[in-house]
Amino acid sequence: MSRRQSKHRNMGRLAPFLGLLLWMSVSGCGGNGGSSAPSSPAPFDSAKGEGDLVSNQLVVTYPTATTTQTGLDTVYTQAICPDTVGPQDCTTNENSLNTPAFGNFNVSADPIANNPLGIKLVDAIKIDYTALNVDQSAVTVSGGILVPELAAKSLKGMILYFHPTTVQRTKVPSNFVTATNADPNFEGILFAAVWASQGYVVVMPDYVGLGDDTTHVHPYVVYPAQNAQSGLAMVKAARSALASTYDITGRLPLYVTGYSEGGAYALEAAHLMQNNSRYASTLKVKLKIDAPMSGFYDVSDTGLSYLFDNITATNNNWFSLNPVLSAISKPYLFADVALSFANYSGIAPTDILAGMFYTCSAGYPNDPCGASGNLDGLYYTATQTPHWGETVVSIAVSQAVNTGWGPLSNAITPLLTSTYAEALMSKDQSNPLYQQILASDTYLFVPKFPVTLVSLMEDSIVTRKNSDVAFAYFTQQNPSGPYHEDLVDNNNFLVFSALSGSTGPVDHSTQLPFLSVLVLNQFNTTP
Repeated sequence: MSRRQSKHRNMGRLAPFLGLLLWMSVSGCGGNGGSSAPSSPAPFDSAKGEGDLVSNQLVVTYPTATTTQTGLDTVYTQAICPDTVGPQDCTTNENSLNTPAFGNFNVSADPIANNPLGIKLVDAIKIDYTALNVDQSAVTVSGGILVPELAAKSLKGMILYFHPTTVQRTKVPSNFVTATNADPNFEGILFAAVWASQGYVVVMPDYVGLGDDTTHVHPYVVYPAQNAQSGLAMVKAARSALASTYDITGRLPLYVTGYSEGGAYALEAAHLMQNNSRYASTLKVKLKIDAPMSGFYDVSDTGLSYLFDNITATNNNWFSLNPVLSAISKPYLFADVALSFANYSGIAPTDILAGMFYTCSAGYPNDPCGASGNLDGLYYTATQTPHWGETVVSIAVSQAVNTGWGPLSNAITPLLTSTYAEALMSKDQSNPLYQQILASDTYLFVPKFPVTLVSLMEDSIVTRKNSDVAFAYFTQQNPSGPYHEDLVDNNNFLVFSALSGSTGPVDHSTQLPFLSVLVLNQFNTTP
C-alpha cells in the first residue's frame, strides 16, 4: 500500500458478494482542547439529558490469548485466514500486514496475546444513553465499549468508531459475540482484538434507529451532523461509565475513525470538535487524528454522479472492482436515503420514489414488506429475522427490476418519480432532497488536525473518488497541512468470494479486518 501525501497510488482488485450482503445489510484549535472560548456554545443539551448515561452492563470479557478458551488472537487469525482461504493466500495476508504501513503487524509473533502492555483481558460493555434525533427530541440509544483491563495511566487513549450501513437493528457494535449469542455482530470482537488489546478504550455508537432504538427511523447518510453528534454524546456517557466502573477519569487522547457510512460521520465529528473547543473540555479528551475508512464524504457531486451513471465493465469511471456489485447496491442504498429523508422531512415517499419501486410486489415469502406492503415496511416496521440485511438487498433489487432498472442499466433514474429524478440530476437547489444532500458533504472545511483518509484502490460500494475529492480539497486549501490519503492495493489481501466461488482480492465489505490494522498504526504513530 502507499501513503499518498504526494499522490502515490497502488493498483489492485477484488469482489465478495457474501461480504457485501453481510456488511451492507453498503482538532487543532477547537478539537485539540485548551480553554473554552466564552462564545462557544455548550456542546450538549443538558436540559434534554444529551449524553447522560442511562444503563451500563458488562456483556462479556475476552481473553487476549487462547488457552482453554478461544482468545482474541485466534479470533483475529481466523478473520484473516478462515478455512475458505488456502495456506498460500493466508501467507499473502499475513505478509501484507507485516509491512511498515501496517505497523509491521506480525501475526506469527502473536501481537494480540503478546501485546507490549501485557493486557490479558478486554471487557465488552453495552450502554444505553440519551442522544438527540433530527428533530432535536431526546432518544435513548445504545452502543458498545471495549475496555482493556489495564491501569488507567497506561491507556493509550480512546477510539471513537462509527460503523457502516445496516438495516438490521441487531447488526451493531453493542451486539457482542458471546458463547450464547446466536446472531452477533463481528465488529466488537474484531476491535477488541485489533485495538483494545493494544491499549485503547473503544467507543462504538449504534446510532439512532438501530440497536436498542427500535421506534425511530435511522437518519441515514444525509444527516451526518446528527449521527456525529450522537457519537460524541456517547463519548460523554462513556466517560461516566468508565469513571464509575474503572476509575478512568483523566484526560485521554481521542482518535476518531469510521467505516463506509461511518467514515463520513467520523470526519464530521472531528469537524464539530474543531468548531467548538468545549467538546474537548467537556469530554476530557484531546483530538489527535481522524482516520476514516472508505467514507462517503462527497454525496452531492461524487455520490449523485455515481448513482445516475450506468456502471459496467466497459464504463467504469469509479474505480469499481466489480461493477455488478456496484449496480446491485444502488437500489438498496438509495432507498435507504430516500425513505429516511421522507420520514424526517414529512414528504411522502411516493413523491420521491416511483410506485413500482416503492410498493412491494405480491408473492414474497413471509411478507417481508410488512403490513404496509411497501419499502417503508421492509426497511423499518416488518419483523426482522436473522440475515435481514440480505433479505432487504434482494427485495430492493427485485423491486428495482419492476421499474426497468437492471444490472447493465443501473442508473437510479427509473427508481424515482420524474420530478425528483430531474431535480437530482440537474442539482436543483430548490428541491428539498437535493438541499439535504448538498448539506451532507462532510469534507468542505480545512482541518486543523491530522487526517488520514484510508481507502482501497478499487471499491465496488463506496467509490474511492470520495477520498480523492476530500484529499484534493484539503491539500488545495492548506498545501502544508497534515493530510494523507492511504490507498491500499486490493491484491494485498485475499478473501473468499461467494460470487465467484474462489479466493480473490479484498473489496469494500471485507476490508475491515485488514484496514483496521493500518488505522491502528496511524493511531500508534501520531504524536
